Amino acid sequence: MKSESEKIPEEKLREKLEPFPPEFQELVWTYRRAPSPEVLAKIVNGIMDYHGGEVFREQHAQKQDAVRLVEDLAFDSLTLVDLSFQAEEFIGVVIQLEDFPKIKTLGELQAFLRAKAFPAAGAAC
Repeated sequence: MKSESEKIPEEKLREKLEPFPPEFQELVWTYRRAPSPEVLAKIVNGIMDYHGGEVFREQHAQKQDAVRLVEDLAFDSLTLVDLSFQAEEFIGVVIQLEDFPKIKTLGELQAFLRAKAFPAAGAAC
């Protein structure tokens, strides 16, 4: 049985990864081979850096996981939709638009994705 992250064909995934730096691309391929919460967190930070750039890096340096997606990073609805598509494509987790009101910070986004990707691990915590 294939995991959610393996459902997108490799060729299509390569195309989706083209705008991202090589080290980020390698994280996604690593995650596809052996999913782990640690690599998932790095992928999420990479997606945030892709969309937020220097603003994300500055805010993250100050606030860490408390950085707010809308207020601190000025992510609009289009950016949130992109984020949800990339979460599905890169880590195999679907974020519904109705989930976003519950996801205000990077930490909440990380926790949401971790719980969806590793439900047994979340139950053990």
